[in-house]
Amino acid sequence: MEIPCPNCGAGNWLENQSRCLKCATILRRCTDCGNYDAKRETCRTTGGGVDASEAAHPSLLSSSTNCMSFRYVGRRA
Repeated sequence: MEIPCPNCGAGNWLENQSRCLKCATILRRCTDCGNYDAKRETCRTTGGGVDASEAAHPSLLSSSTNCMSFRYVGRRA
């Protein structure tokens, strides 16, 4: 699935990449995932808590960066 980079908007293939090829921003963010409950700061799939700052700006070691349940829904207001 091709998704836009949350930073620069460049198209990236999610299956092959964890970072944007143009600007190196991490692509899988809980903030963009349909399984993330922002009000409760939890993942509906794992039931685990995800801090809002980690959800928006994950590190390479973050569980969201390598999440196999990631379901892209795009940016939320």
